[in-house]
Amino acid sequence: MKDLFTVHQVSRCCGVSRATILRLESKGLLRPALIDEQSGYRYYDNHNVSRIMQIQLFLKMGMPYEEIQLYYRAGGASRELLEQAELRLSTMKRVCEEIRLRMENKEQLTFEYVNLPRYVCFTGAFRGDTAESHYWAMYNLYHQAVERGCRLLATEPLFLISRRDDFIRGSFIEEEIDITCCIPLEPDAAPKDAVVYPACRAFSCLYHGNYTHRAEVFNAFGAKIRELGIRPAGDVRTLGLVASYTGQDISADNYLTRLAVPVEE
Repeated sequence: MKDLFTVHQVSRCCGVSRATILRLESKGLLRPALIDEQSGYRYYDNHNVSRIMQIQLFLKMGMPYEEIQLYYRAGGASRELLEQAELRLSTMKRVCEEIRLRMENKEQLTFEYVNLPRYVCFTGAFRGDTAESHYWAMYNLYHQAVERGCRLLATEPLFLISRRDDFIRGSFIEEEIDITCCIPLEPDAAPKDAVVYPACRAFSCLYHGNYTHRAEVFNAFGAKIRELGIRPAGDVRTLGLVASYTGQDISADNYLTRLAVPVEE
């Protein structure tokens, strides 16, 4: 036993409780190097300790136990796991970008290509002409989604799909147009009438600032689309117009809005 460790020693060096170690065993993520047949005591080796530390790292990265189990079953090589990790990385990059822009505290536009993920959404159609009308349409739909018991998706912002192309011609005007409000849901728990938007490549404009300059932002986005000769393959989306993760604690001057137009591959 001199080359092995007790559960107390492992608990202390890994900074986890005995209950956590036993939970990892119950989930099939950890197997003691030795279990004494007479006393039932568990003993662990260096490999066990390093496994626990790696699992702790994965958990801190936001990986659920199911993905960690997949990681070990697949020997660390899984396309499904890679896609989930890339999605998590994209979400973290977006959060970092938002914080950085707010810290710089100045209005600016950032143009770039982005990969929009597949969305499964609770949707509602309406006609509106102002940012305020869009806000209340989304607010009311959000209330309906919660009331209905939909499982909301925390990693993706709410978004609008606007049936307009005036901004591409540089002539954005505030007029009543058809809008679809979209609330991303957990795919596995979405209702049957949820609407699916396939993953796509998009050209986007990230804007930091309030909505008073909405027309200028749209027209600047359209000008860049014309300059680059981009051919839209769908209606423009406005992501983050009402962001569930901002609430009322962030001032309008610190709003972040991403306009995105699907493009031909």
